[in-house]
Amino acid sequence: MKYFIGHLISGKAAEWHTNTAKKISEKFNTWKIYEKIPPHITIFYPEGVEDINAIRNYIQDWTRKNKALGSFRLSEFDRFDDRVVFAKVEADESAIKAIEDLRKGLQDMTGITEDFPNWHPHATLAYKLSPEEINKIWEYTNELDKPNFTLLLNNITIFRYAEDQKWVVDESFLLPQF
Repeated sequence: MKYFIGHLISGKAAEWHTNTAKKISEKFNTWKIYEKIPPHITIFYPEGVEDINAIRNYIQDWTRKNKALGSFRLSEFDRFDDRVVFAKVEADESAIKAIEDLRKGLQDMTGITEDFPNWHPHATLAYKLSPEEINKIWEYTNELDKPNFTLLLNNITIFRYAEDQKWVVDESFLLPQF
């Protein structure tokens, strides 16, 4: 099975994300990300790990020991070259420290060494794009309402790739509030 660890976006920010991804997909006939994966911010991808139980136990323990620390802000549109259009996510210092701690623990446990400085938090709106599509979509984002949401880092979620070719929430661990 395939898994990844992320922050599940919820509430009005999730509604905005789904609606915006749907508008883009319908206008440009692109891959329907809004039907295939819940709105999220990816934190860690345990590539090649088949048994998620040790990771699940680690995250459960980590969330018990930590409170909801820091926040993310969805602020505007951005893109990765000619591949991805996304909502830009700015993490405050507390969120960065918390995610860095979580990622370090997951790296130590799994032996997977992702380079933390390359972590670029974002909320994907469209991908699997051709260079022609991304330019048109990028221009289109200028017509759309920009995101303006602040999200508390209040959950760490395990996403699982399901048999119907969708990513689903496998389990979400809530961080206690202050």
